[in-house]
Amino acid sequence: MKLITTVILLALINVSFAQDDYLMQDAITKPALSLRCKELLRERSEKVKVQQRLNALLQRNQDLIKKSPKAGPSMHNRLLSTQVKTKNELHLTNLKIESMEENIVRSGCPGISL
Repeated sequence: MKLITTVILLALINVSFAQDDYLMQDAITKPALSLRCKELLRERSEKVKVQQRLNALLQRNQDLIKKSPKAGPSMHNRLLSTQVKTKNELHLTNLKIESMEENIVRSGCPGISL
């Protein structure tokens, strides 16, 4: 009788630990958290692409300013104003990316590689 009780008790303890492990793993990798993290990382990657495009536009604009003749002041002035607007947009994009990264870290996304 003691043997049967011991075997049943050990079986119940193993089932109990298995359930605890399952609950712990479920708490760590919640599907909603995972989907939210994927969405946050996707938004960040899109914003980084915009940042790279702005950097390319800024570089192209600087090359055009160097190559533009000084005789055409209206074109030169337009290029300068475009450069200022692009720099402002790039600054805002950098701030947005930084904010997104902080939000990703705060939300506790696992396996972050920023």
